Amino acid sequence: MHSAILKTSSGDSDGVSKALDVDNVELDDLSIHTRVNDKKIVTRISSGNMNTLLHTLDDIISCQMVAERVITSG
Repeated sequence: MHSAILKTSSGDSDGVSKALDVDNVELDDLSIHTRVNDKKIVTRISSGNMNTLLHTLDDIISCQMVAERVITSG
């Protein structure tokens, strides 16, 4: 099993984390959990396949960037 932890800051950590809630999954070969910890957004991703892990990490980063723009722009 491969895993990664992504920790980022945000102008609205709670809002961005809630926007990413839909991506929280627990499957046989993929686990994604996003939460707020000390005003940081923390996403833990685990997968049995390294390519899946990397693609999922890329997708989460993209979704987080969009959520950040939408939420903080007004």
